[in-house]
Amino acid sequence: MPRSSYRVLMNPCPHFLTATINHWLPLFTRPQTVDIILESWRFLQQNAGFRL
Repeated sequence: MPRSSYRVLMNPCPHFLTATINHWLPLFTRPQTVDIILESWRFLQQNAGFRL
């Protein structure tokens, strides 16, 4: 399935992010996977104004 690109244009409003994983595999069961995702979010917070 092709990716579609969405842009969030209303900045102060919160947004909900969701993702479907292939074959519904659990994503957060391995600490290594969690670390990758958390480090990515930390990078975005520091360099791109990403807020959680």
